[in-house]
Amino acid sequence: MFSESERDRRRCRFFDEAAAGWEERNYPPEIMARTEELIAGLGIAPGLTILDAGCGRGVILPVLRGISGPEARLLALDASASMLEGVAAKDPAALAVFARAEEIPLIDSYVDLVLCFSAFPHFSDHPAVAREFFRVLKAGGRACVLHLAGSEMIRRHHEGHFAVHGDCMPDAQGMLAMFSEAGFSRLTLIDEEDRYVFSAFKP
Repeated sequence: MFSESERDRRRCRFFDEAAAGWEERNYPPEIMARTEELIAGLGIAPGLTILDAGCGRGVILPVLRGISGPEARLLALDASASMLEGVAAKDPAALAVFARAEEIPLIDSYVDLVLCFSAFPHFSDHPAVAREFFRVLKAGGRACVLHLAGSEMIRRHHEGHFAVHGDCMPDAQGMLAMFSEAGFSRLTLIDEEDRYVFSAFKP
């Protein structure tokens, strides 16, 4: 058994080593098209301050920039320094933040939208992450957790990788309860074979 700190180190080592070529391996054009469609469906307004939590190489930053416009402030957070090295190439104006989602180094009520794409299962302490999302959001702000697969497919995919084995989405009841306890309201969850879309608002 690994302690959470050991699991964190194992994950970081995996993502650091996998950073080179990550987008080429995981985001061919057809996957990027689905990603753009998923994010476009959120109805993001222009000019927002957006936190991309668990940003990886910054693969969705150009999508966010295209939707939110040049006046938007984009912040890209990840616990893998090697992954963050790709952020500047994706959006030179985005701020790269080297930190864990459980301890976001931002002041309270700073962002309009927290977007977590294909990263939530890899956080060690999901309730702490939900609380941090709530803390950094402005009143009326929204947190979204997105995947291009449902929770069961995510579980099966991660089972085949030693470094991320056991990194799963909480069940639906647990996800809703966790964000509700963090203070969120207007919670919605779609968990289908080809997509996972969770949305919650800070009152």
